[in-house]
Order: sequence, then structure tokens, then C-alpha cells
Amino acid sequence: MTAAGRRVMAVAFYMGLAAAVTQVILIRELLAFCRGNELIIGVILSSWFLGIYLGARFNPAGEIRALERRVTLSLVILPLAMAVSVYGAHAVQVLLPRTVGTFYSFTAEMALALAFTAPVSFFIGFFFPPLVSLASAELKERAGGAVFFAESLGSFGGGMLFSFLLVTIANPLAIAAGLLAVSLGFISRLVGKKLLPLAALPLVLVVLSGTIEKEVFTAVWNRTHTGKLVRYQRTKYQTVAVESTGDTVSVYGDGILMYTLPDRYEARGVFHFINALLEGRRSVLLMGSGPGSLLSNLLKTDISRLSYFEHDPELWDAVYPFRKRMYRDDAPAKLRVVPQDLRHYLTDSAGRFDMIISLPPAPENIMLNRFYTRDFYALCKKRLAPGGIFVTSLHGFSDYLSADRKNYIASMYRAFAAEFPRHLRSSGETIYLAGAAEEGVLPESGEALIKRYEKQMPLPGGRFEREMTDNFSPAEMRAYFEKTQLDYFGSVMAPLAKTIDENRDLLPGAYWKNIVLSAFREGSALHGLVRGFPYLAIIVAVLACVALWDIGRRHGRRRLAAGFVIFSTGLISISVMLVMIVLYQNAHGIVYYRISLINALFMLGLTLGSFAATRRDRLRLAAVLACLPVAAGAILASTWAGADSLFWVLLVAFSFLCGAVFPALYAAAGAEAPLETASVLDAMDHLGAIAGALLTVMVFLPILGIRGTVLLNMGIAVPALVLSFSFRTK
Repeated sequence: MTAAGRRVMAVAFYMGLAAAVTQVILIRELLAFCRGNELIIGVILSSWFLGIYLGARFNPAGEIRALERRVTLSLVILPLAMAVSVYGAHAVQVLLPRTVGTFYSFTAEMALALAFTAPVSFFIGFFFPPLVSLASAELKERAGGAVFFAESLGSFGGGMLFSFLLVTIANPLAIAAGLLAVSLGFISRLVGKKLLPLAALPLVLVVLSGTIEKEVFTAVWNRTHTGKLVRYQRTKYQTVAVESTGDTVSVYGDGILMYTLPDRYEARGVFHFINALLEGRRSVLLMGSGPGSLLSNLLKTDISRLSYFEHDPELWDAVYPFRKRMYRDDAPAKLRVVPQDLRHYLTDSAGRFDMIISLPPAPENIMLNRFYTRDFYALCKKRLAPGGIFVTSLHGFSDYLSADRKNYIASMYRAFAAEFPRHLRSSGETIYLAGAAEEGVLPESGEALIKRYEKQMPLPGGRFEREMTDNFSPAEMRAYFEKTQLDYFGSVMAPLAKTIDENRDLLPGAYWKNIVLSAFREGSALHGLVRGFPYLAIIVAVLACVALWDIGRRHGRRRLAAGFVIFSTGLISISVMLVMIVLYQNAHGIVYYRISLINALFMLGLTLGSFAATRRDRLRLAAVLACLPVAAGAILASTWAGADSLFWVLLVAFSFLCGAVFPALYAAAGAEAPLETASVLDAMDHLGAIAGALLTVMVFLPILGIRGTVLLNMGIAVPALVLSFSFRTK
């Protein structure tokens, strides 16, 4: 390969690296700005692919100088646009204020995600066809595959670099400045070394980035919240913000309020509910309540051991300095803080507990939803000692149960009742559920619990916080067992629980129903769209048909067929990747920290697939497409086998096949017009990815669950396979 060819491949590699790093940073930062769930991940990904589609689609033919200018422009603008989007997303809260403690509407979040993502990714699509055209002078029909390979290899490198180095040492501003310095270095090689000193200027920003970011985030937070930002930390699980207001601190994870400390008055009722159930039980596991008054006062009871978990294992260290000033650890020997994911602990350990208490925030995302599934309840049941009790909470009600609220509560309640048919439930805005694996462990009613608790009165004076015991009488607990609400709940849920899908890891209904309920409450236009699932599918189908018609009109039937095949491949690849993200999150609870690694290994598969298809003429398009449903079937089989250890192997194997499609199709579709062919394939690949991202998070997963989504993608591969036989390859 000549020096010019090597420069082209180097630019492709670097742009792939920069694109991977930029994409992950945008997802991470926009999750903290929005409501931090998988719906927003899908919207961000679809916006990212939309930008690439537009950059590839609106890329007319031109002379060599014009093509080189497009590549140069993309090199410079990409890191600048990333920095503007990341910090603009935080600053927009000043320009568009929202009520403290609330989110923007779903419609607004989607619009903002589009506005802060598509303009950045536009330049990923804008550089690709010109670079393929420049490479075709030397590589001929192999140009598309070679550039695709180099870009994919760079994306893999970028994902790995971010996962194991950048994520721990650099913030987005430092990374953007570093990328800009490298871009200017490339340009100086292309147009003259006189520009090389400019590459040193962004490095000054790298040094100052920590101070600048801290000042920006603090100023924005203090302008848009009632309190002051006192800590901002990116953990493996989420972005954590700690806000101080007077004598209290509030802890947020990805914009979702986790808890406020101190919480003495808020904890009073649930403490007495749990204390009444303890009745001599000595070993307790507590998760999700926050390290406040419930934890502090349970340690003052007669229990001998309390194991404390956070749904984000790094939250304790982030919050402990503030807790230390508010609570005195009277019995530190009793407390064991376990810096481990609770589900991993329950799966791997042999320990048993007299009581397990799980009080996580509402299932706003998959990380939280996994603590409301039947799978989780079954794990907890296995870890109960004889006579043990499991306590959890659900979103409750104080008035009429709308259809959306009923469905949301029922999906979790049915999952709980399936594992704990013997249970006691409270009433109110928060419903507390106590379940036991054996008969005779729980009192038969709330009134019986209250009468039993009366025998323990009075509580030992001076042991508990004053707010827990002042003027307390067990009769106060009757507010937790309001008969009319309990009767209403029973009459509504009994028939509904027979028909609604229970919340499962592989069918995360509560997470999705929470989104529907939130959209209903805020009067969002999204509500009608998500309740009428076929509408979105019809809209996507119409837009895809228009795009394909446009290709047929401008480029003929051969490229029309190629456009359909690559559209289908793009849809399947992103849909299955999102499924893999959810599978990983169900197993480990992490997506914020691992999404870059998942993306990196997905790109590794694309790299290997494109390399194989470029180097081996015998790697036929039809054979590759025939193997796609087989690989998806292996992923499906792993969900039954519980083979989590095969996750990374299956991810790379599947993406290998996706990566082999582009170069095989480029060679088959006709490389005599390299820019046009590259433009069609790159555009339709990313249009398919847009469709896959949106339909998966808004239609496939809510209706079909994980297994049904994989099966559907296996079916989508069939028409593409049939159509591939119309291409004659070497």
C-alpha cells in the first residue's frame, strides 16, 4: 500500500476511535441529564445513527480536493461538537428551567437527545463515503471493505481505550481536547507542518479540564436546584450527584432521586412496620433504603448482624462522609457494608438471613427493575432462614387506580405473590409487602400485627432516635392498613393478576409500564405512541420504504436490493446489541460503565468480519446472512442455559457476521461508482440501526420480551437472505 493509502487507512482508524469514544461519552452524559433509562439509550443511539445516515446520504460526488476537505472538516468538527453537546446538555437546564426534582417530559428529552447527538454524529457519516472514494483509486472494489475494516478496528480500539484507561483518568472536556489535538496533528501532515503548533493549544485544556468541568457543573446545578452541589462522581453504575440543602443532603443517580438524609420522619412508619415483624429475628439484610434512619435504628434493635447493600455498590463510599456527620454508629460491630451487587451476592453466597429487606427506588431503568422481578424474589426466598421474612415495597395509591397505574403495580405484585403467596400487605402511597416461605410465620392481618406489637411496648427509652418513638403508639400503624384501600386493592388486583405478565428479568414489564405511567402523568405525546405500539412500527416502515424508493430512483434496482439487505442487517445488529446490553444489565446491574466495553467488543466482531470478507473472496454474502439467525439462536439458547460466561463470545461472534455483510455487499453491489455505493450502504446501514434502536426499546422488548425480540430478529434475516441470492459474487 502506498503512503497515500496508509494515510487514508490511518484517518479511518482514528475516526473510528474518535467515534466510539464520542458515542459512549454522549450516552453517559445524556443519561445523567435525562432520566437515565434504556428508552433514552435507544433514543440516543437512534439519534446517533440518524446523524450518520444524514452525513452519508447528503454526500454528493466531487473532485479529490472537495473530498479531502470533507474529511478534514470532519476531523476538526467532531471533537468540538462533542464538547459543545456534553456541556451544552448540562447548561440547557439554565435556559429551559424545570421544576426541582422532576424531569423534562419524554417528548422534550427525546428532542434534546436528538439535538445534542445527531449534529455530532453527522460528521461520522460525512467522512466515510469521501474516504472510500479516495481509497478506491488504489484498492478498487476492496476500498469499501478496507475503510470499513479500519474504522471498525479504530472503534474497537476506542472502546477498549475508554473502558480501561480514559474512564478512570479523564473527563469529557479532557478527552475532547485530546481528540482535537490529534485531529490537528493529522491535518498538519496533510496540508503542511506549519499547523502542527496548533495541536499544542488543546493540550492546555486537558490540564485545566478538571477545574473547568467542576466549575461548570457546580454553577449549573446551583442555578437549577434549591441546594448546592457538594459532590459529583461517575461510578461504574451511574453518575452520582450529592446536593446539600441546609442540614440535609439529597443523593441523585443519573438524575433520579435515590434518597435524602437525614430521613428520620420518613423512616418512622417503615421502621415500626419492620420492627414489629422482627420478633427475635437476629440476622438482617437491608438494601435500597439509604444509609439513614432505618439503618441506624435497626442497628439499635436486638439483631446481631445487619448486612447492608446499595443497588449501586459504590454509593456507600460516596455518601458516607455526609452520613457520618448525621448519625452516630452505636453498634458498628453489627454492621457489615458489602460493596457487591446484591444479586451476585445472593447467587454466589450460601448465607441465610432471618429477614431480607429490599426497598429500592422505583424501576425507572433496568438496573432498578431487576430488584422487582420474580427472578429476584426467588433469589431472596432461597436465602431466607427457616421462619424468615422478606420485605419489599411497591408504588401505591391513595385514590382511583387508573389503567396505567394498575398495570404497573400489578406486574410487580404478581411477581411477588408468585413466590410469596403467603404475604401481608399495607396500604398507602407506598405499599409494603411482607412474605414468608412457610405458613404460620406472618400474622394473619395488619390488625393482628398491631396487637402483637402492642405487647412489645414501650420501646426501650433512649435507645432509638427521638423522632422514631415520640408519642408513638402501635395504633399509629393502622394508617398502614386502611381497610377500604386494602379491599379496593384486592378487588382490583385479584382479577388483573391473572391476566397481566409478571415482571421478569427477560420480560421487564414493570420498567416499561413505569414509562407508560410517567408519560400518562405528564400528558406527553409519547403516551399515545407507546400505548399504540403498531403506530411506531408503521411510521418506521413508511420511512424505510421512502428511503428505499429514493435509492431505486437515483441508483437503480441493484443498489435498491443492496440497500434493503444492509437496512435489515443494521436493524438486526443494533436490536440484538440492545438485547445483549439488557442481558448484561440483568446479570450484573452495570451498563453505564460497561457500555463502552460492550460497544468495543461489538466493534471487534465487526472488524474481524470486515477483514475476513475483504481478504477472502469465498466468504459469500448468502452464507454470511444464513449464519446470522444461527448466531442469534445461540444467544437465545444462552438465556435458557444461563450461560453468562459465553456473553462476550456470543457478542463477538454475532457482530463478526454483521461486519462481514458490508464489504461482501459492497463488492456484490458494484464498486464501479465507489462514493455512490458507499453512500447508499452506509446510509441504509445506519437507517436500519435507527429503526432497530427505536423499535427494540419501544415495541419489541415491551411486547415480546428478550426472547421474543431475538426470535423476531431471526425472522427479519430471512428476506435479506433470500434477496442476497440475486447478487452474483466472485
